[in-house]
Amino acid sequence: MTDQPSDPVIWRQDLKETFGVSAETIRRWLKSGKLPQPDVALSSRTMGWRASTLRAAGINLA
Repeated sequence: MTDQPSDPVIWRQDLKETFGVSAETIRRWLKSGKLPQPDVALSSRTMGWRASTLRAAGINLA
C-alpha cells in the first residue's frame, strides 16, 4: 500500500519539531491519551500518524 499525498504520515520527530517539545512530552501525551496511538510503527522509536488520524483527534497541523 502506498501513501496518498492527501494523507501523509507525520513522524514523531515532526511532531516534536512542530510543537517544540521533547520526546518525553510526546511519550506523556501518548500515555495520557492527548495523542492517539500511532498508525505506523517501524520500531518503538520510529512511529507516525496519518494526518487524518491527528485531525480526527483535534490536532490540526498546517
